[in-house]
Amino acid sequence: MIKTIGKVIEVYIPEQYKNGGLLDVMDRTNIGFKVMTEDDIKDIVLESNELNSKIMKNDIVLIIEQDISGKHFIDIVAYEGDSYE
Repeated sequence: MIKTIGKVIEVYIPEQYKNGGLLDVMDRTNIGFKVMTEDDIKDIVLESNELNSKIMKNDIVLIIEQDISGKHFIDIVAYEGDSYE
């Protein structure tokens, strides 16, 4: 498991397709984040849920990456730590 702290520099609704057709923005279920970390800028696209939909630009977040049964998973949560260096 890899945990990385970063700052959200952009929140966006990514393009999403169903049956080969582009979905209307109102029908999309994914949310995208561009997060500046100590090493680089990570582009993360996830299915929107109650927790990640509250994350906004300039928020400090914790990115959790892990491999389970050979599959790579990424999650992003608001950082609740004491400080951000």
